[in-house]
Amino acid sequence: MMPLYCVGSSTLPLWAAVIAILISGCAALPQSKDTQPKDEPKSASSTQAQTNTQAIAPSAPVMQDLARTEPVTSAWAFLERALDAEAAQAQLLFLASAQRFLQAMRLEQAEIILNRTQFLNANPWVVRQHTLLRAALALARKNLPKARGLVARAENTELDDGQWFLVNDLKLQILFAEKNPIEALNLINTLSLDNRSGADVEALLARVFDALSMLTLQERNLLKQHPDIAEDSLAWLELVQIISASAWALQTLRLDLDDWSARYPGHRATPLRREFRPASCASPTPASIALLLPMTSAYSKAASAFNDGFMHLHNGDHASSRPVVSLYDFGDDINTIGEVYQAAVEAGADLVVGPLGRDAVASLVTQSTLSVPTLLLGSSNTERTPNAFFIDLSRRSEALSLVTHARARGLENALVLYTLTKANKAAADTAVQAWQDQGGQITDTVIVDSTRSDFSEMISRMLSLSQIEAQTNALQNTLGDTLPLVVVPRIRRDLDVILLFADQKTARLLKPQIDFHHAGKLPIYSQNTVFTGTPDPVNDLDLEGVLFSDMPWLVRRTGRFERSDKMLTVAGHYQGSGVDRLFALGMDAYRLGCEIQTMSDDSTRQVSGASGTYFLQGGDIEKQPDWVIFRQGIPEPFAPVISR
Repeated sequence: MMPLYCVGSSTLPLWAAVIAILISGCAALPQSKDTQPKDEPKSASSTQAQTNTQAIAPSAPVMQDLARTEPVTSAWAFLERALDAEAAQAQLLFLASAQRFLQAMRLEQAEIILNRTQFLNANPWVVRQHTLLRAALALARKNLPKARGLVARAENTELDDGQWFLVNDLKLQILFAEKNPIEALNLINTLSLDNRSGADVEALLARVFDALSMLTLQERNLLKQHPDIAEDSLAWLELVQIISASAWALQTLRLDLDDWSARYPGHRATPLRREFRPASCASPTPASIALLLPMTSAYSKAASAFNDGFMHLHNGDHASSRPVVSLYDFGDDINTIGEVYQAAVEAGADLVVGPLGRDAVASLVTQSTLSVPTLLLGSSNTERTPNAFFIDLSRRSEALSLVTHARARGLENALVLYTLTKANKAAADTAVQAWQDQGGQITDTVIVDSTRSDFSEMISRMLSLSQIEAQTNALQNTLGDTLPLVVVPRIRRDLDVILLFADQKTARLLKPQIDFHHAGKLPIYSQNTVFTGTPDPVNDLDLEGVLFSDMPWLVRRTGRFERSDKMLTVAGHYQGSGVDRLFALGMDAYRLGCEIQTMSDDSTRQVSGASGTYFLQGGDIEKQPDWVIFRQGIPEPFAPVISR
């Protein structure tokens, strides 16, 4: 079989067929009779020089891991560039394309490239990378013995930084998948981390912490009693237990984490301890915090939930020196919000949290000078002003996060669907602009009529199936009945992701029909409007494969997100409703308020909260949510085997 990087003009029709197969994912490339697929490409060091004029022995390229150095380039873009590249560069481009498909969890496309593309005189880096990507594919297919064997084959002292990370990340995933956390802990404890990228180290530590947090308390206790457990491994389990048990009781959490640090000084997990240890609001003279909420308004339920979450963390803080909290109700009258704010400051507020709501935030920022640090709970789509710290709650912010996540997976050509509500149209418009700003292509935008239940005609049109059907009918009319045509429908080729902005009911109707029309393997992104907060496995089977972001408080149920009896007493009546998100946000607002008061202008801080992970730098607050995907009707963590 001719290597794909040797394709010339005479074989372009064959390459077009390859692309069609990759897009549809419904077939594999035919194998020639005289060439069998090999487990590995042959290394230049172990292969005789080729006499074929197309077999050029490449010198080692300077930039090898293109998927890592070009994080927003799509799999299709890498493939297209491979067609015009010389042999050595084409090898790297095909590997980058396969890696990007793995990141997008498009396993069939990755498998076709890895199994059917041949490499002549590949350099050792290419051989190792090909092996590691095949290991990742085997892991994604849950073939653990094969994945373990391939990782072992690739592991050696010549690994560059990217391959070092990939080897160890895959090894950790395999060990946890094999239910062997003891060996996983031994691995992370003995790894040499000197001169390694901070981002790579953080990712490996997070991999271990998250996997241990997924275990039940009983499972962690059994591990503690394991006869072969090392002291450093025991420290990991104790850290996870401390954070799981006391995450929302701040003073207890501080004391327990400080005690852990004293017992395990210099432990490898110490950076995680710093991430979870809350800043103290305590001071010799207790600070004063003003809460500005619309308690007597149409949004009273949301405001009450936020207040309850805020006060829950406040009540668990240091009793003698926690801040004094005063509640200011501005009701429905956002025009007086400036006067309410000024009254709070004159009463001695050191920090203002609120107002809650996009319009109230906009009114305050335009009307008033913020004279004390102010944590604003609404859209940040306003002019920056001193003392302003935004937690952006808007659908616009969620749409931007969606675009960033999808583009980071190398998805490039998007079809945008939205129902014609003000919020969904605004989110769709934001996504379209951001997608194009980040170098992506919008293939089409389609308005979904939410009053209908049958979307067959719309889907056929947007996927170009109706055009294929018309062409088939015309050809059948020409041929007559003597030669019946059998055509397997194939969706348009300029599409690799769907962005859906709709309510839950419409999404449940639309997704099965998209699947029926041969587009079920396309990634589909939506917003958390498709999830109420209560798992509904029967009805949400219709959302199988839909990706969305949400607060950890709603989509996790293990570790620190297990609902204790005490937490259920405080917040149980919010569980399963939309306002549960406001309770989680209220808890995080208390922590962020304390962080704001203690941070210097040039410092950075990461806060792992209930509503997301927050990154604070200067006056900016960036929130990173959890990404989940519906599997068997349940939102599960979206965790590609190659995540970065």
